[in-house]
Amino acid sequence: MQKLKDATPAGVLLGSGKLATELDRLDLIDEYMFLVHPRIAGHGPTLYQSGLSSARRLDLVSAKPLRSGAVAMHYRRARG
Repeated sequence: MQKLKDATPAGVLLGSGKLATELDRLDLIDEYMFLVHPRIAGHGPTLYQSGLSSARRLDLVSAKPLRSGAVAMHYRRARG
């Protein structure tokens, strides 16, 4: 994991719920970037479909509304 972080100083972006769940369980996610669209699907997968052992507190870094109506949000994991 350290090699991956060293090779990608700008960070690693992923869109897999299963991978995100496993990385989060290993305490390897520092920041989250979400793109929220103004639609409710009513079905489909969630980010952490199988759940987490506890809640995660996040601090908002930025939120940017887009012309499409979506909002790009950047959060940092709150520590301590």
